[in-house]
Amino acid sequence: MLAILAITAAGVTLLTPPGEAALARDEARRLAALLETAMREARASGRPIAWSAERERYVFWQRGEDGDWIPYPPHSVYRPRALAERIELGGVRVDGREVAAGERVVFAPHGLRGALGVTVSGAGTRYSIQGDVIGRVAFDRVHAR
Repeated sequence: MLAILAITAAGVTLLTPPGEAALARDEARRLAALLETAMREARASGRPIAWSAERERYVFWQRGEDGDWIPYPPHSVYRPRALAERIELGGVRVDGREVAAGERVVFAPHGLRGALGVTVSGAGTRYSIQGDVIGRVAFDRVHAR
């Protein structure tokens, strides 16, 4: 029985390249930094910035001259981003309310109305990103229980 478990565990380990867990961590770290930067920039500039997420990508939005939301251009730090293969976003919540895929979360100049949460998953690892009303953002690995 133990031999079967050991072989199964070894097989699972072989199926997940070692770099995939690091990719999930790097994607979570990048997203956390971008969210914090966007929140701070909205406060400093007096102009709102929005963010939307889908399972495999996310987009930052700015107000166009006509007042409509438009994505940031490809050369911007806030350019639309596709996640690495097999890395996914999920569980986007604002103030405890689940946010639908593609729905914009607005970072207003006066801050968020509630806490922001999002999960980045991949290669059997999960990272939780948490942002607060004053724009501080942190990410932590979620350990299995």
